[in-house]
Amino acid sequence: MVVETIDLYEYFHIPRGGAKGGYLTAYRHGQLVSSDKKIRPALLVIPGGGYAMVSDREGEPVALRYFGAGFDCFTLDYSVAPEHYPAQILQAGMAILYLRREAAALDLDGQHIAAVGFSAGGHLCGCISLRWDDAALVQAFGKEACEAIRPDASIFAYPVITSDERYTHAGSFINFCGDKVRAEEYSLEKNVRPNAPHSFIWSTSEDEAVPPENALLLYSALRRAGVTAELHIFEKGCHGMSLCNIETSWCDEPSAPISGHNAHWIEMSQEFLAEHGFAVHKG
Repeated sequence: MVVETIDLYEYFHIPRGGAKGGYLTAYRHGQLVSSDKKIRPALLVIPGGGYAMVSDREGEPVALRYFGAGFDCFTLDYSVAPEHYPAQILQAGMAILYLRREAAALDLDGQHIAAVGFSAGGHLCGCISLRWDDAALVQAFGKEACEAIRPDASIFAYPVITSDERYTHAGSFINFCGDKVRAEEYSLEKNVRPNAPHSFIWSTSEDEAVPPENALLLYSALRRAGVTAELHIFEKGCHGMSLCNIETSWCDEPSAPISGHNAHWIEMSQEFLAEHGFAVHKG
């Protein structure tokens, strides 16, 4: 395994300006046998944390699970409060653009780059999936280049989606928006377009932090727009389940987010991606 960290601001020659995030950690297979070159799909992993922190439980452990399925994976360490918009969306956009531009050098399939986001990371995944031509991204890279920011498929795990006060995770929107933009603009169910990526979405009925209506609203909007989407609402389970196993549990109590049933989401998401052409092939 090749593990390395990429400073996205340095790569794009963009002044960091005090931003603490904007680093990409790569988990790549490399070419073990030069005569049997393999080209791999890529996955950008965007952990959650309410835009107040970046969850370790939803970063490397997730990357390694997809790595085991043949993906080259990249986890994003992005800025959090007190940094606000546009830092996060700029850093996520840089991450996808980096993978597109370096695909040949890294032996990646540049037409099969997916993103997975958890909780607030699901909101950020949604921003690049649905607002790939956001004003901040257009200003940084130009409108034509922004087309490459949209992932080829997106996975949303118990995502923060809506600013609707009945279902919203208010803290995530406050931390994301600051005083630069309005939460309603980044209520993602209002931003769906017919050319949005194939989308796999999951949540749980018992999630009180980010109610499953967030996932339902996103799925409904994608369906109305004619976008290929798959939705799973598991009966049991609290917020922040990650891989739903002991390694990614956030506490040692009996109520900790461990569920063998819910853990099937990761295999189902891999099957979903495979159905849409995400596979290892010879170079």
